[in-house]
Amino acid sequence: MYTLLLIVHVTSIVLWIGGVAFVTIVMFPIIQRTQGSIEKVLMFQGIEHRFARLARVLSLLAGLTGFLLLHQVGFSILLSWSGIGIWAMIIAWAVYVLILFFLEPIVFRKLFSQKAQLKTEQVFFRLQVFHWFLLGLSLFAVAAGVWTGHH
Repeated sequence: MYTLLLIVHVTSIVLWIGGVAFVTIVMFPIIQRTQGSIEKVLMFQGIEHRFARLARVLSLLAGLTGFLLLHQVGFSILLSWSGIGIWAMIIAWAVYVLILFFLEPIVFRKLFSQKAQLKTEQVFFRLQVFHWFLLGLSLFAVAAGVWTGHH
């Protein structure tokens, strides 16, 4: 059972973080080169909203399998050196869940509302910087998990 949970856990994270990397590294530069504010917003919303649905499912799957894996190895691992990597993964997961399920709808409504005072370029620059932060956090959590899991 442990191996099956681990396979599902790692696969969901690979798809999820891979999607974040794609959005950050590929999608934002394409959007930045797109002419016209409306075209940028429509392209972003089309891709991001589709990925957000998948990211929500994958984050829930990663959280569930992560909890079950933690249950199998024992929660006391969180108090050991190996727990540092797990804590990094938990923190990264919690940040994503907070964003995906609670903050994203609020932030997007404000950013793309008719009353928004920011120019489209500023909005997408801020979103891109934030995505780089999320990608960095994700890769740090992966590295910390691998490091502590294999030392």
